[in-house]
Amino acid sequence: IRGQSPAQHLQLFRRRVQFVTMFARTAVASLAVAGAFVVTDKVYVNNQLVAEGDSVEDNVGCHPHEGSTTFKVCGANVKVVAHLMSGCRDYSKYSETIGSCDAALGTDHCDEKTLTSGYTNHFEWKAYSYDIQPYTEETPS
Repeated sequence: IRGQSPAQHLQLFRRRVQFVTMFARTAVASLAVAGAFVVTDKVYVNNQLVAEGDSVEDNVGCHPHEGSTTFKVCGANVKVVAHLMSGCRDYSKYSETIGSCDAALGTDHCDEKTLTSGYTNHFEWKAYSYDIQPYTEETPS
């Protein structure tokens, strides 16, 4: 490009490569999610069904939710990460993954957890956000 030094041209090229890479990753992630959920995939928060089957896809992402202590995830294609912090931010031992990507357990297998912590005296803690995520090869259990 006229009037640009080689360093400026290289910087512009790097930005374009970063943009294309980001776009490609987003496209691949959306393909991995599309059609990945089946009727046996279910997410429960405090014993209330919040998503199942195809509707899981519409609910992928972070959800604010005050005071949740019990989570249940059924099926091998979805998991939930419960967070003490709002905005699905990790906080040491107060981020808990619920769900199993092991299809060998069967399509009706459910992983249910009550959020607890403590070494000697266990206590329940409440999640203030949770993240519904698809299981892919990049997101291990």
